Amino acid sequence: MDKKPRLLVWNYTREEKDKLDALLGEIGAPFASAITSDQGHLPLKTIIHTDGHGQEILQSDEKVLLFYNIPEKGVFLLINLFKKEDLPRPIYAVVTPHSIDWPFSRLLEHLIEERDNAGKNSQSRRQQ
Repeated sequence: MDKKPRLLVWNYTREEKDKLDALLGEIGAPFASAITSDQGHLPLKTIIHTDGHGQEILQSDEKVLLFYNIPEKGVFLLINLFKKEDLPRPIYAVVTPHSIDWPFSRLLEHLIEERDNAGKNSQSRRQQ
């Protein structure tokens, strides 16, 4: 299995992905791979390691940027770089040994739930 570091994006427009890829090119990093709607229900390991496509289409307006096999220091460096640029504010996530077996759709649901819960917890702390 190919373990080379990769960035994967979900729901980026062509223009957004081109901006991201230009920025990655400036720092000598490989371009991001787009997860297509017909890959949305496939396991992440299939998306990462093959050119597989499924029959079922996933639709979601959320933007996601996944880090695969990138060291923690590199993840933080890239997130800080992306935040300084005119790029979308996606849900950032690292593909773990556990989540690599999940269908992307399941990971997406989990990430949305985590984000929403974090927002609720943050709001309740401000009200206290």
